[in-house]
Amino acid sequence: MSRARTLAALTFLVLLPAAKADPPAPANDEEKPIDFEPIPIEEGTPKPPTPAEWQNATRVRITRKGPRAEHCRAWRARGWLKVHCDTQTTAASLVGGTNRGVSLWMPEPKEGVPAPQAGQVMFPIKPGDRRIFELFSFGETYGGSMVSPGLILQEHWLEGEPAPILVLR
Repeated sequence: MSRARTLAALTFLVLLPAAKADPPAPANDEEKPIDFEPIPIEEGTPKPPTPAEWQNATRVRITRKGPRAEHCRAWRARGWLKVHCDTQTTAASLVGGTNRGVSLWMPEPKEGVPAPQAGQVMFPIKPGDRRIFELFSFGETYGGSMVSPGLILQEHWLEGEPAPILVLR
């Protein structure tokens, strides 16, 4: 197994639940603010939305988005967020913050393709949250390519604010 695939597998297995990822919701929805309706706050780790709930989820606006994140979209179902990026992803990791309810997903790469062409993060949201995720990709080095930092997703919901802030660069 290549070094990149080993790193991806190890990083991914740390936080990946046994469940299969839900398909992304339809991409043609108009984006709404994250707090388009009140966000239910549940104690503990709330039950994740079902695949049917994700299919009917509302597409929400990422607060600040860099140019590398142009192929990323976000949805909200109840008090949960899903961020899906259609970009080459060699590994996904929660870099900081609580792993309560976090799910990371990458599809199996196609035959002859070195890495999956998408990555997805799903997590519950509530006031006080602070998380940083990283979606790694291939990057150039002196002797070839290696796994390097890709997209960084930051989520924080400061006490007293009506909704979380999502930054994706």
